[in-house]
Amino acid sequence: FDVDELGDVQRKFFGTLVNTYAFFALYANIDKSRYAEPRIPVGERQEIDRWILSELNSLIKCYTEFMEAYDVTKAARSVSEFTVDRLSNWYVRRNRRRFWKSEIGKDKTAAYQTLYECLIAVAKLSAPFAPFISEELYRNLNSVTKREPHESVHLALMPDVELNAVDLGLEVKMERARKIVELVRAMRMKSNLKVRQPLRRI
Repeated sequence: FDVDELGDVQRKFFGTLVNTYAFFALYANIDKSRYAEPRIPVGERQEIDRWILSELNSLIKCYTEFMEAYDVTKAARSVSEFTVDRLSNWYVRRNRRRFWKSEIGKDKTAAYQTLYECLIAVAKLSAPFAPFISEELYRNLNSVTKREPHESVHLALMPDVELNAVDLGLEVKMERARKIVELVRAMRMKSNLKVRQPLRRI
């Protein structure tokens, strides 16, 4: 048992999950978004939406395999890595402007639906390890949309893998883009160059 590691999990995973939900709730409440519109097909959403939904379904597949093999640690870590590295640090940061837009059109609706679907799935996947925060998250989301008949996340079924939403080629491409951004940021830090300072070349 490591107290410092517990603090890291609290700060990185739980803090990030709460902040991501708070971001969603803030703008969804401003726009009175209730997920009342028909679900926009994955193929009609932006590439970055299709990417995060592909990553989500790949996560569900791996998570199910880990849990069936009783490898709880790997299952929990896979949820944490998805939430912190992909959902918060990449998807939300790349899409803030879509939520800030004043007009509500198909693109903004797709962004809301995508982030909602990720959050509700993460709540379900987290339920065995973090029963209280996942319950709060699930009930807050579902009480507004009423998309599911369950009163509690602990009565809901685990999400199924949507095979048609998985695009491994897109996942590889986005992983390459994320790696390049990470390397350039490290180079900037080493050279004391601010992130917003334009560069002639890398």
